[in-house]
Amino acid sequence: MGKLTDVRNSQGKLVCRIDKPSKTVEIAVKGCVTTIRFSDDGKIKVTNTDKAV
Repeated sequence: MGKLTDVRNSQGKLVCRIDKPSKTVEIAVKGCVTTIRFSDDGKIKVTNTDKAV
């Protein structure tokens, strides 16, 4: 992934991070990282991993 852009809610809390060139959204909640990738053919790939400690 390239440069990730933070997306924050109205309270300033981090909601997710996005990478526009690779069409990727990364969401980290309580030690689990969910990565969502949108491909050019319309498919969506979701990957869940434990966050490295």
